[in-house]
Amino acid sequence: MKRFLACGFLAAVTCLAYAQDTINDSVEFKIKNVNSGLVLGITNASQTAGATVLQWADTGTTDHLWHFIPMGNNQYLIENMLTHQVMGVSGASKSDGAQILQWADNSTADHLWTISTASDGNYMIKNVNSGLYLEVYDASTSDTAKIDQWGPTGSKCQEWQLENTGVTPYPMPGAVNGSGIYVHDPFLLKAGSTYWLYGTHNTLANSSNRTTFTSQGAALSPIPSWVSSYSGSNDVWAPDVVYHNGLYWQYYAASTAGSKNSAIGVATSTTPQSGNWADYGIVVSSSSSTAYNAIDPGITQDASGNWWMSFGSWSDGIYLMQIDPGTGKQLSSNKTIYHLAQRSNGLEGSYIYSSGGYYYLFASIDNCCEGASSTYHVIVGRSSSITGPYLDRGGLNMLSGGGTIVLSAHSNIDGPGGQGVMNDTDGAIFYYHYYDGNNNGTPTLGINLMSFTSDGWPYLH
Repeated sequence: MKRFLACGFLAAVTCLAYAQDTINDSVEFKIKNVNSGLVLGITNASQTAGATVLQWADTGTTDHLWHFIPMGNNQYLIENMLTHQVMGVSGASKSDGAQILQWADNSTADHLWTISTASDGNYMIKNVNSGLYLEVYDASTSDTAKIDQWGPTGSKCQEWQLENTGVTPYPMPGAVNGSGIYVHDPFLLKAGSTYWLYGTHNTLANSSNRTTFTSQGAALSPIPSWVSSYSGSNDVWAPDVVYHNGLYWQYYAASTAGSKNSAIGVATSTTPQSGNWADYGIVVSSSSSTAYNAIDPGITQDASGNWWMSFGSWSDGIYLMQIDPGTGKQLSSNKTIYHLAQRSNGLEGSYIYSSGGYYYLFASIDNCCEGASSTYHVIVGRSSSITGPYLDRGGLNMLSGGGTIVLSAHSNIDGPGGQGVMNDTDGAIFYYHYYDGNNNGTPTLGINLMSFTSDGWPYLH
């Protein structure tokens, strides 16, 4: 009975009910236990996946800061702002007393929480998977006390205060304007002094200053006849353009939402904007019987100058093939298709960027294309080899659902994703689309500078 007496167990616990609340995603919070007055943090401020969540005196360290990522239906991921992993339950357990820890957002329900108001105005934090509440074990008031889950007891050890720090979890995107900023799956290319912005649904814009973008008609013209076999609307998605051997090579995808009847094609032009792209045909295609979905091409070079294309989506994962720079197609001497990343739900939009001896695999996870209700966010892993394995900062393989969060929803920046990186005179430029919560969820260009921590992990500013 010590357990129940310490936590003030109530006999009629099944009758307790709380109204779900909406939590501000535009700021970081400290999560303070009402009973102990201590705040949630990560054991030893560890970056390792599986490190436990505990309570500690507020020392102002970053591992004491948390961001609530909206996931729809009044459910949230709770992201630690030091590690950019999310709060979950050990082993996705549904049992009383199961330990709370941090992990990559691998789409399991034990990472989802609802936030409700108790009768005294404090908050209850409930795990969606187990239906149990976040609490301090045995109502401890000591530093390092275990944080677990338990059925409702009516005790203050299950009540929390959310202290608004006023600090934004991520920087706002740089100012952009003009008719061309309303773009989905952007790709940014600099040719001479002009920036060219390509996007899904065959959009094209340009800019002289990386701020004002003016629409320039179609990105790819004419649309190849074979596209209609994969896209009923004759539409093309997620372009990627590289300059090589005096030509601009545009890779693009043809498909329909939810289908694996997909293909990636390539066309060339002597200019970034041309009404007469010469189509080279299909690079790779997919169907219901293939392991991958042939959409979202991303072209990159390795340290030896070899060309590669990453691609793939959703639960089928991200793949990589070597490209012949002469033909733009798969290299005939290397027919291997490498599997780089896997997640049970929502993984796509891959882009590989090299820096400091590592290849960084960026990808978008969860749901896109639903306006301000989109739950997209961006993750990253890295490898010393372009073919992998790609591990996140917590040590998890991206083939096992790993991925460190780089950018998630905040303020009016809903569902950021579809990202890429380019080098410019002022450094690495991280670009993406987001659904503007201040403009009816319209897909809009986001641009931030990107730098690296002392141990080589990207962050935005």
